[in-house]
Amino acid sequence: MRDTPPTPAPTPTTRPQAIVSAGQRLTHTLRLTDESTPTRRARPRGVLGAEVWVKLIDANRPANSPIIASLGDPATFGFLTMATRPSVTAEYRAEGGGKTAVSKLRRVSPRGEKGSWSEVTAATVAA
Repeated sequence: MRDTPPTPAPTPTTRPQAIVSAGQRLTHTLRLTDESTPTRRARPRGVLGAEVWVKLIDANRPANSPIIASLGDPATFGFLTMATRPSVTAEYRAEGGGKTAVSKLRRVSPRGEKGSWSEVTAATVAA
């Protein structure tokens, strides 16, 4: 009798969410949850983790600024980490103090398939 191969994990269908704790100087802690289970910290079944992408912007940008307009464009963000745990710490350089850190996340399957982008999360970096 032959064993059937395991079914590969599907592309993630739900989006991660991040709650930012900005209580320490030049540091943010992102607590990750999932939109389908926002009170649980566990990853959804069949998900390796979440890519975390960040960009720093000046806190006092006008609403019509090209940087504000580009917040939805993932290509303008820098890769921070692949989060496999329910929280991530982002540490910023001194010149980031007083700026706003904007984050986007997306789930990744063990086969590298990427899910949809999360909503943008923003918090000021304490100087």
